[in-house]
Amino acid sequence: MLRKILLTLAVVVTIVAHAQSGVGNWRVHPFYVGEDVKTLIDTDRCLYYLVGNDLFCLDKETEENESYNTGNYLNDVSVERICYNYDKKYLVVAYKNSNIDVIDQNGRVTNLPDIKNASLSGSRGINDITFVDGKMLVATEFGYVVFDDTRMEVIESRIYDVSVSSVAMMGDWLVALVDGVMRYAPANGHNENISSFDVLGTDLPKFKNGQLIPVSSHSLLVNADNSFRGYALQQAGDSKPVLATLFNEVKARAAMVQPSPEGFIASFVNGDSCYYTLDHDGTNLARVSAAPELYSCYPSGDGTLWALEARGVHRAGDAQNFFKPDGIGIKVGAYYMTFNQEQNKLILSSSSDNLIADWGSSLGAKTQIFAYDGFHWSDITPADLPGDGVSSNWEIVLDPRDARTYVYPSRKYGVVKVTDGKVVNIYDASNSNFGGSSWYKGACAFDSDGNLWVVYSSNAASTEDANNVAVLPRAKYEQDACSKSDWIIVNVPGTKQQFFKHSSFVVVNGVKVYNSSGYQKAFSFWTEDKLGDRPKTANYATLMDQDGKSVSWNYVYCMVADHNGLVWAGLNNGIICFDPAQALSSDFTINHIKVPRNDGTGLADYLLDGSQVNCIAVDGANRKWIGTNSSGLFLVSADGSQILQQFTTDNSYLSTNTIYGVCCNPNSNSVYVLTPSGFLEYFSDTTPGASSYSNVYVYPNPVRPDFMGMIVINGLMDNSLVKIADASGQVIKQLRSTGGMATWDCCNDSGERVSTGVYYVLASENEGGSASAAVAKFLVVK
Repeated sequence: MLRKILLTLAVVVTIVAHAQSGVGNWRVHPFYVGEDVKTLIDTDRCLYYLVGNDLFCLDKETEENESYNTGNYLNDVSVERICYNYDKKYLVVAYKNSNIDVIDQNGRVTNLPDIKNASLSGSRGINDITFVDGKMLVATEFGYVVFDDTRMEVIESRIYDVSVSSVAMMGDWLVALVDGVMRYAPANGHNENISSFDVLGTDLPKFKNGQLIPVSSHSLLVNADNSFRGYALQQAGDSKPVLATLFNEVKARAAMVQPSPEGFIASFVNGDSCYYTLDHDGTNLARVSAAPELYSCYPSGDGTLWALEARGVHRAGDAQNFFKPDGIGIKVGAYYMTFNQEQNKLILSSSSDNLIADWGSSLGAKTQIFAYDGFHWSDITPADLPGDGVSSNWEIVLDPRDARTYVYPSRKYGVVKVTDGKVVNIYDASNSNFGGSSWYKGACAFDSDGNLWVVYSSNAASTEDANNVAVLPRAKYEQDACSKSDWIIVNVPGTKQQFFKHSSFVVVNGVKVYNSSGYQKAFSFWTEDKLGDRPKTANYATLMDQDGKSVSWNYVYCMVADHNGLVWAGLNNGIICFDPAQALSSDFTINHIKVPRNDGTGLADYLLDGSQVNCIAVDGANRKWIGTNSSGLFLVSADGSQILQQFTTDNSYLSTNTIYGVCCNPNSNSVYVLTPSGFLEYFSDTTPGASSYSNVYVYPNPVRPDFMGMIVINGLMDNSLVKIADASGQVIKQLRSTGGMATWDCCNDSGERVSTGVYYVLASENEGGSASAAVAKFLVVK
């Protein structure tokens, strides 16, 4: 019978495998913030450009953009500066943490962690990099370091405990900028102390944050705050060097200075929109009126001038064809994530101040909202935001009955409603009980009937209704206009706050659960038989666990409901779980989740006890992805009793163990992870279970000899029994799906890789399931 089923499948079943990244892989998503363009370098093959702290490369022949990150070339994150050695054709990438990568013209990467790993008590920041005759001179916050760029090793290190903003070798002299003062010393001297350097010229201005740009062995450019100058280094009669001015200063700092076929190009983007050209010896400064962009031209090329601005890289003069990399454009405070399942889009939005992430001066930062469809990022920030869009939002809440609509509480302007990318309503002091001059922020949630609930606060300390709960019935919410009388005010104990930086608000099966995330603030629960009724409420400043022990907290950082209707809360000291439907009963207890030690003692430890839990997400198998403040990312079983994986900087692409946010794609195996230093996507081993076996596929198909990863069988029903059979009908492997996905290492039960041939997937919901549920076939080439 089984043989007959397989033969039938071979004839009638056609499977189209959807492209996806392999299980266990990571993808680094770059940021491209156009207003933060920093450097553009034109080389013979490509253009390197730095935007914010992300590095990109445009292949000039194929016109393909590529992000350089820890997933391909780079050994670190947060690039601070890049520079290029045109003689030896290598790119230097310097990071904020003082790590250095060198990438040669063949794409080989050499990591130089010497400065980063140096045993120094003070700052080791990298200020500038120059080149000369096989040497790379790195000016730092403590002195300078010289690398041999053939052996790629340190040959000289000078620790002065003072900041050297730039250092360059000019013939027989070493020239340095220290505290804005230009100094010199013999290039072949020991120069063990900063006193080894004499002041170069007594009538020079201070070059604050100055950069030295060697033009030749006897001339250099100086680019400093409010001043761009050129000097010739001449030998005086007493063998001491003196400076001669090459051109009248430009009273502004050049945004960038790069070599060109004619000499040099200095780009100016602030104030006077132009660039200047200079000859190879730093003379004949000429101003060229131009758009405020960064300009670069390969010194040995055909003279094509390239420019970089917010819209991307383009050939100068071509205002139509821009090459812009795909990336996130949020300038400050990328923080909140939610997933629009119907539109299959991740939504990432900015935040101002909150309890976990400190954005410093970004309290009134611009609201920005981006969407990711699995292929590209797009800016979906409404153009008609209130207050010129300068007040960052709080968490976006999707309308459960209209995938085109979402709401969010702004920091200053009330609750904003957006449909199809346009603001369609603003609930503020004119049409609600919140907003206006006293508005500070709020939290929103929809119930199962589509009614909009808002817990709101203000900066008013004594007003009776300064902090309360309001609900807008669905019928009123769907109307274009709204009045104060449309809102129903609900008095819920424990929700009145003067203001809060963070909040957690979920609605599960009619029960509202709220915590302001203030210091030692209580959980509030309420429900009502119908809108307008006096709610049944409960308020807990401490909770009793399953063992009768009291559980307290300083802060509640997050709450999420899982697929079973249980609420998981991340605290400053671990995780708790509870059924909100039981919260209004007198014997309400929570589950203080325990992880058995499995060491024969019968003992267990509380899940993530002592760890600050910043975020929690639920995947297709009801497992929990948990982001901590200092211990990385955890994957735990559906009930939390097993830690399945822990991702840290030591075993993953994470560059920090601080996790701001995590979000699971309900349509795939993607898990999105936001950290202070970047945005990543992890491809897990589960997807949501399907309702049938009609769309099962195998990836890759065919399985080629060089593929050593896990074969993915996707589109299964939840917790399916999966059998792999060969062409003769013999079952060679039996698996169990996690959610809608099963993975296989292409080996039989003996651990041997299977032979070349056609294989079949048979699936059933349980051990007794019908083999007629065989659903896919694939080819293995050994």
